[in-house]
Amino acid sequence: MYTHAVRAPSIRLARPADLAAIATVHAASVRALCAGHYSPQAIEQWLAPSPGLYDRMLRSSTVYVAERAGRVVAFAAVRLATREVRAMYVSPDATGGGLGLRLMQRVERVARAFGAAELRLSATLNAVGFYERLGWRRDPRDAGTRPPQRCVAMRKRLT
Repeated sequence: MYTHAVRAPSIRLARPADLAAIATVHAASVRALCAGHYSPQAIEQWLAPSPGLYDRMLRSSTVYVAERAGRVVAFAAVRLATREVRAMYVSPDATGGGLGLRLMQRVERVARAFGAAELRLSATLNAVGFYERLGWRRDPRDAGTRPPQRCVAMRKRLT
């Protein structure tokens, strides 16, 4: 019987060469993991091409990618200036292995290091339970809508 060790995915800062892979993970994640919570039309509107979207995200946020065997399988973006998690997506074939948890821990640790006492985010309907398990709470002060999809506004104290 042949066995080999599977290396745990590594997490690193994203770079411009990762933009196509980030776009692929985003689209695959939304299409597969959000399908039961949003209509096909809403998903396609959400994923409609937006020239420069990922480049702008990379320039305005701190973006991390998780790689497995040299392939980007997840990413998270935090805008430290506004204390907002802008994105966190895991490829459907990489869910359930703790990557989302590891990425959020990294984002929270970096935000704390930069003096953030709290972070906020807009969670997709399918991700609310995940964030609640990580200590995030719904924010009743914010309607939580970010076109084109309905989201749930959430906050987490970091101190």
